[in-house]
Amino acid sequence: MAEKRAVLIAFHNTKALGVRYLEPALRRHGYEVSTVFFKGFNSRSPRPVSKAELDLLCGFIEERRPFMIGLSVMSSMYLDTVNSVIDELKNRINAPIVCGGAFATMFPDRFLERGAEYVIRCDGEIPIQMLADFLTNRDEAPLPADIPSLCYTEDGYIVKNEIGGMLEDIDEYGIPAVECEDACYIENDTLRTGDPQLSTMSYEVIASRGCPFTCSYCCCVNLHRLHPKGIKPVRTRSVKSVIDELVIAKHKLKKLVFIHFYDEIFPNLPGWVDEFVSEYKKKINMPFTIWSHPKMIDGDVLKKLVSVGLSEVIMGIQSGSDHIRRDVFHRYETRDDIINATKIIKESGVAFASYDFMLQHPFETIDDLKDTYFLVKDMYMPFELQLHGLNFLPGTDIVDMAIETGLLTPEEMDAIMYAPMGEQFGAYWKREDERESRLWYRMIYCLQFKQLRIKIEKCENDPFANESVIDSCYKRAQSLAKLAYLRKKSSMVFKSKVLGDYGIKRNKKKN
Repeated sequence: MAEKRAVLIAFHNTKALGVRYLEPALRRHGYEVSTVFFKGFNSRSPRPVSKAELDLLCGFIEERRPFMIGLSVMSSMYLDTVNSVIDELKNRINAPIVCGGAFATMFPDRFLERGAEYVIRCDGEIPIQMLADFLTNRDEAPLPADIPSLCYTEDGYIVKNEIGGMLEDIDEYGIPAVECEDACYIENDTLRTGDPQLSTMSYEVIASRGCPFTCSYCCCVNLHRLHPKGIKPVRTRSVKSVIDELVIAKHKLKKLVFIHFYDEIFPNLPGWVDEFVSEYKKKINMPFTIWSHPKMIDGDVLKKLVSVGLSEVIMGIQSGSDHIRRDVFHRYETRDDIINATKIIKESGVAFASYDFMLQHPFETIDDLKDTYFLVKDMYMPFELQLHGLNFLPGTDIVDMAIETGLLTPEEMDAIMYAPMGEQFGAYWKREDERESRLWYRMIYCLQFKQLRIKIEKCENDPFANESVIDSCYKRAQSLAKLAYLRKKSSMVFKSKVLGDYGIKRNKKKN
């Protein structure tokens, strides 16, 4: 029924879990839903939205005549795209705009002032059903004032209802849509019908919501501060819910090779991992990747996970400087914690370890960068390094720290945080050109390759005198990194085939 159809829009993410949870929530409540994946993710050379893409978006929406258009705004990185879409929709489509997602939750005023009629903060599944009932004049539909987490404008004033409608048992939200039923993907001035996720080789799943840590550069802690009393920082799904979702993904995604658990920290509740290992081996049996933290690494847990397909652990370390980790990033693991975590990962038989560092930012000195070099030098190999800059994201504690310490003025900070997407990603991947900083950065990068370590370690007492050697090693390291990436992907494909063949033989024996 056209009068009861909603359109949901995800930005720069074809796997966007926000709209994938909201679509089935609305469908279960009797509404038809169309989903638009508007532009893909590209952190290296993102293209701004074009007039042709906006025309395709509006044409798709006009054909469906929705009673509501929902925008999932997770990040400030692509606000230029979101702003263009809101402006175009206000000019061409006669339907109220509803914004949600992490960024909209923290800054609802920005979207209401831009022209959106409503903003939903925090978990959106229940509030969006209630708002849909109001907009379609269903019997016993609530008024906006009675809808939890809803923000709107009334008589020229912004009203922010108390946050609510959040479930402690997140299984009750159901399983996200692995395949959105009426979907399209708009990119490069082209509209392709169907869910773009169907052609993916990797599937992203979250087994939990939230994070137990309070890192200053991340919004998770500030999102939790908005939650009603009694809502835990981390809410974990049951193993059954997760496996049920993965069974569907394995059936629908014909090119699927591996699973990526996108939890801030992979669950390790008592009994949860043992049940997961048993069910995953029986029903999924594919290689998978997890995120972890130096204080959460457990050798016994990792060994159990490796036995059923764990192939890569990604762990944020961020800095080798105790001062930067503790006083700036609000991360309280010690150097020994980090070294020990890398040792446990190695000894647990995990094939690939990837460690994340944020370097060359305004808080960091050369001595801090040197501390990172000597930490990485002592970490257990093999590992892959992900080195990048620090992005100041609105609503994170580190923004106020930078302003209060005089590193940046509020005006300079706003110019950084709300720059066009290309500039923001450019800053994220930027390499500091200052000579000494550049040399230490390159030396850190080279340490991930055993064949370059001897040369690099000979340079550490006087990098300036060995600049040509460092530059040569860095160039070689970049080539080795590309080969390592290809080897890792090939290994995942091969392992997936081996596990798949084993599963087929095992099932034949049972039958």
